[in-house]
Order: sequence, then structure tokens, then C-alpha cells
Amino acid sequence: MIDPFANNHQSMQIGELVIENQEDKIIIYGDINLALNDTGYEQAKQLHELSSKILSAFESKSLYSNDKAKSKEKDDQSGEIIDNPFL
Repeated sequence: MIDPFANNHQSMQIGELVIENQEDKIIIYGDINLALNDTGYEQAKQLHELSSKILSAFESKSLYSNDKAKSKEKDDQSGEIIDNPFL
């Protein structure tokens, strides 16, 4: 199980559903079929545990209001204006 918003290198899979951890977001993609059997029950429990951990992270750390945390997809521009060397 991942530790939500703790790092940029954890991931996990439930069925064909992939969950990637980042410091400022959780990325979830793929699909899952929850059949009415033992496997479906176990997968549903994992989804429930994961969503509970994610909600707890929001509630306890207030990460949703922290704009200092950045992911690997952050803007790579410094915001500094420099002279154009081609002019």
C-alpha cells in the first residue's frame, strides 16, 4: 500500500488499475472488474483502504492547499527573463 503524497516513486496495482504516488497528486488509470467473488472482495477492500488513506492525508496534512509541493511534471521554466541570444 502506498503512503499518499509522501514521495514520487511509489506505485501499486489493484487488478488492472494502476495507482502512482506523487508529492502533489495521486494518478490512477486503468480498469478493474469487481466480480462478486473472493478476488473481487479483496480488490474492493484494497480500494477502500487506499481511498481512506488518501482522504486521511487530505484531512490531516492539508496538502490540497500546499502549492509548494511539485511533481515531476512541474514547469521547468525559472520565471526569470533573459536576453534572447538569437537577436
